[in-house]
Amino acid sequence: MKSTKTLWLVRVVWLVTACFAIYFFILDFPVRLETYSSICENPSDCLETGQLTGDEAGQLSQLGLSLDSYAGFKVFLEIVNVLVYFGVSSLLLFRKEQPLFNLYVSLVFLSLGFGLSYNFLNDHPAHFIMYHFISNFGATYLVLFYVLPDGKFVPKWTVFIALFWILVGIFSVYFKGSVLDVEKWPIWLGAFCWISFHVGLIFSQIYRYRKKADSIVRQQMKWYLYSIIMYVIALLLLNFVGPLNISLKIATEVVFALSEMLIPLSIGFAIFKYRLWDINFIIHRTVLYGILSLLVVLFYSISISVLSRYIVEEEKMISSLITAGMIAIGFQPVKEKLQSLVNRLIFGERDNPLSILKKLSSTLTAAGSLENVLPLVVSTLTKTLKIPYVAIRLIGKEEPYIAASIGTPNNAYTEIPFFYQGNKLGSLLLSSRDTNEPFRQRDIELLEGLAQQVGIVAQSILLHKDLQRSRSKLVLAREEERRRLRRDLHDGLGPSLASIKMKLDVAESFIISKPESASQIIHDTGNQLKLLIEEIRILVYSLRPPVLDELGLLAAIREMCSHYSQTGINFSVLATPDPLPALPAAAETAVYRIAQEAVTNVVRHSSANQCAITILEKNGSLHLTIVDNGKGMPKQVKRGVGLHSMNERAEELGGTTMIENSADGGLAVLAKIPINRGGFDD
Repeated sequence: MKSTKTLWLVRVVWLVTACFAIYFFILDFPVRLETYSSICENPSDCLETGQLTGDEAGQLSQLGLSLDSYAGFKVFLEIVNVLVYFGVSSLLLFRKEQPLFNLYVSLVFLSLGFGLSYNFLNDHPAHFIMYHFISNFGATYLVLFYVLPDGKFVPKWTVFIALFWILVGIFSVYFKGSVLDVEKWPIWLGAFCWISFHVGLIFSQIYRYRKKADSIVRQQMKWYLYSIIMYVIALLLLNFVGPLNISLKIATEVVFALSEMLIPLSIGFAIFKYRLWDINFIIHRTVLYGILSLLVVLFYSISISVLSRYIVEEEKMISSLITAGMIAIGFQPVKEKLQSLVNRLIFGERDNPLSILKKLSSTLTAAGSLENVLPLVVSTLTKTLKIPYVAIRLIGKEEPYIAASIGTPNNAYTEIPFFYQGNKLGSLLLSSRDTNEPFRQRDIELLEGLAQQVGIVAQSILLHKDLQRSRSKLVLAREEERRRLRRDLHDGLGPSLASIKMKLDVAESFIISKPESASQIIHDTGNQLKLLIEEIRILVYSLRPPVLDELGLLAAIREMCSHYSQTGINFSVLATPDPLPALPAAAETAVYRIAQEAVTNVVRHSSANQCAITILEKNGSLHLTIVDNGKGMPKQVKRGVGLHSMNERAEELGGTTMIENSADGGLAVLAKIPINRGGFDD
């Protein structure tokens, strides 16, 4: 309810102000016509009043035009300007969000659009208060750029700069001639305030764009910043090109009027968020054809100047035709070259895939370590493609993770997967330059090609991480084994040997006095030694099964299977070649332990009556296959310690294990262990 009242109050204030602005414009209309129809007496004021000088009026008459026609032309431009400002101002009143912000922008547009002549108050002094109420909004229009495009001061402290500027404007009007009037201040103080205000404004826009703005706000800012740049260019043309002759003056006045109209239109687009992403296309075309037009003008002027030296006055048309022909011939290739340069400026190297690949290759070559590779890759892609966000997501052992990223993502991003030898290793995540401007199909094809190059790098990274992980596990396993050995020796063998020593000392003292007791003690000590020897055997077996040294790998597996013959399972053990060649001790132990765990699982869980074990030595690896005809593995299964143990033993040596249901419905365990790698030999 409160917001509805505020909205209606805002509309009433605007309507009253608009009525006064229209009324003042109508009152001022004859003054405008009279001003533009007369010759400017003071040349320094001509640009400000919009009047023609005596020389310009003479040039105008040579064109067959009168001062009255020029006045009509000027007033026509002003009426069109008023309609544009008034139209955008009225449309803002239909926006329900931020009614006070909308009112402020609307009043600024009314003031700028209905700009009244300097002598208005001399003819209509009764309208002093309302005239200054309207004109003050135009005088402080730069404050608008402290709050565009969302009506908020960013940073918040800039509100004090804006408030000070508004107060200075008000005091200069209503306290004219007093100490509060800025015109009475020392020049240095006025200059300092002016510079501080404009520096603060520029800082505010830069800070907002770089620190606080999302992709939508940045597009909003591009609209009105583009219009300001066009306005400044048009103003420079009006001041420096317009005075050259009357034709250029009229042309630059049209350009300047259009640039003035562009400001409310662009701000309206920004506030309403209407077709925000068209601005990129507009900027691209403006830069391209602006530079092209400038080159044409420069080339034409220089060519005419040079050719005129060698061509007589009567044949000046020839020099113009020659120049025009040269421009026609060179226009297309120059345009293509400029198009390429502008595209590179705005879109990066997207049209030059070879350049991107070269830079990516140079980046990879210059990377000092694998840890720096992926950050350098995303940085290179961001710079070469001019996109706001690039990230590389890798598929790790447990879940995908972002390995490297740069920039801030938009609300959505494009995901390009990359593979290595058919295995998906991760994805390239990229945000387009704008949310509503997705990547083109040719961009996607380029990114897919780049992603595969990233896939090769990612494979190296993942292998490096796996190697580091395996080394860490080996170190941890070694230290854990040492700790276990120390504990067993300290807590088991140590006390047992100490006890035997004490018993033997007692037996020695009883040999003469109590021979029977000594004999009993020696007998008990012998039994204790048997237990101790068995304990040592268990300890040694945990390090490496003795059966491997006694029988070899193949016979040891057959011996192990024979212990389960009473279970009703028929085991077959085959090897190619048979006998197997000499194998590294670590590989033998790993294969034996994996086979031992797999056979134990067959006996306990499979309900099978057949189990085939095959060992194949091929291409420097030992392939172990254990297949049963049991009930197989259910879809939902919790992996126990045994399955993890098999995986770890294979991975420690750079091998792999795979457990799956066989074609006959049973379970198949497949293990591959390298046997020709350095560091695993005895």
